[in-house]
Amino acid sequence: MGTAQPLIAAGDDDARAAETLLVARAQSGDTRAYDALVSLHLRRVVAIARSIVRNPADADDLAQEAFVKAYRHLPRFRVGEPFAPWIHRIVTNLALDMQKHRTRFPHEPLGEQAPAARRDDADAAAVGGEIARRIAAALDELPDMQRLVARLHLVEEFEHAEIAAMTGLSEGTIRSHLSLARKKLKERLADLYDHD
Repeated sequence: MGTAQPLIAAGDDDARAAETLLVARAQSGDTRAYDALVSLHLRRVVAIARSIVRNPADADDLAQEAFVKAYRHLPRFRVGEPFAPWIHRIVTNLALDMQKHRTRFPHEPLGEQAPAARRDDADAAAVGGEIARRIAAALDELPDMQRLVARLHLVEEFEHAEIAAMTGLSEGTIRSHLSLARKKLKERLADLYDHD
């Protein structure tokens, strides 16, 4: 009967080294290590999914699907590479696939989804009322890739390089989409910029 080994070695202050250790341990079958990786990244993965699909239940499902997919492909993951960009790219691709499917096969929301939509409206009202709703609506009106890049950068506060890693686009393309999105947002929300 042995003592339980800690998930992260004592004195290991370097987050990347700790993450590398967790990945290596998860690859060798340590499910606690993979659970720790999930715990480290879950909030951000759900936020990425929600910024794309705009539905909390779908975002939770996509996050779960992303972590399952990552777990299945973990043996091929190169130890030493950062885990975050990899899991972010997986969830981004899954969410974009869901959006493409919705565009091709639009459907009416189920009755149980309506309360979640109303909760989102209530949250927006509590946070910023009419201004928050107008900003959210303006974001929703952007073309798909501009909307994705704008949400990831302006709302979720990802850096250009992180968004590039998630989407497979170059940083220059990310900056271009962001610039176009900002211009369109400024046009649609011009009255918010007037201080006269």
